[in-house]
Amino acid sequence: MTFVLIIIFGIVITSCKQKEEKVEVEEVKIDLINNEFPEAKQEVKSVLDSLFISIQKRETEELLSYHLYSDKFTEFRDGLPRTGSSENEEYERQLIKNISSFDYNLGDLKIDIFDRVAIVTFNADFRPTIGENVVQLWRQGTIVFVKNNGVWRITHEHFSPMNVEESE
Repeated sequence: MTFVLIIIFGIVITSCKQKEEKVEVEEVKIDLINNEFPEAKQEVKSVLDSLFISIQKRETEELLSYHLYSDKFTEFRDGLPRTGSSENEEYERQLIKNISSFDYNLGDLKIDIFDRVAIVTFNADFRPTIGENVVQLWRQGTIVFVKNNGVWRITHEHFSPMNVEESE
């Protein structure tokens, strides 16, 4: 009798373990193309606004903090060859050092989110004051953000001159 009870108990335990193993985890599918990711879009917009405010306030370290400097960081500026982290940091430091004020307008702003990657494009009307002179710079801009450790940071920048006469 004891032997029969041990066998029945063993069958019941084995049966329970088999049922436990059949539990499936349903994978959540993310539609990277059609999902708008509105919360992430607002987060990126806030970072973009803060970035330009740091330029206006001439806060170098704050401006640099919005960048994810690494071997993967790239930048294109004004038709020149691609540069990386160190060149971008040097350029950003010189920008803040050389301006006394900075006004801007971002036209045709578009923020596209692909889960943890954001592509921001715009037509920029930059007006830095250098010395006593306000310099008018029309640029097309692309900034690629990556969400790293819960924070959106720039991993690529591309600015090129914009022909204003043709775009009007």
